[in-house]
Amino acid sequence: MSSSAQQKNIPKGRIPVDPKDPKIQEVAPWAVAEYDKEQGKHLVYVRTLKAEREDMCGSTRYFIDLEASDDCKINKYYAQVLEIVCQTPTKKLEEFKQQGNAPIPVAN
Repeated sequence: MSSSAQQKNIPKGRIPVDPKDPKIQEVAPWAVAEYDKEQGKHLVYVRTLKAEREDMCGSTRYFIDLEASDDCKINKYYAQVLEIVCQTPTKKLEEFKQQGNAPIPVAN
């Protein structure tokens, strides 16, 4: 198959992904851990609410709405991760931000 024929088989735009998909379950906690490392925070991944991906030649971009806890509250966050698949796959946290909703109290 020619390169142009292969590119025609790559979907354009964002594709919804099951939040329980094993790849999402790998990428979402990684995004929280990477944010913690970069920002000196101590968030703990709770769960993925919604996920989408965008397939590109040699890479995939993930758009993830998730929950993470910070001490005794759970907040909603948005993460955007670029995974470059080449000889050595690498991930890059492109964006990580808290969403506007009020925190959800966590019962002790």
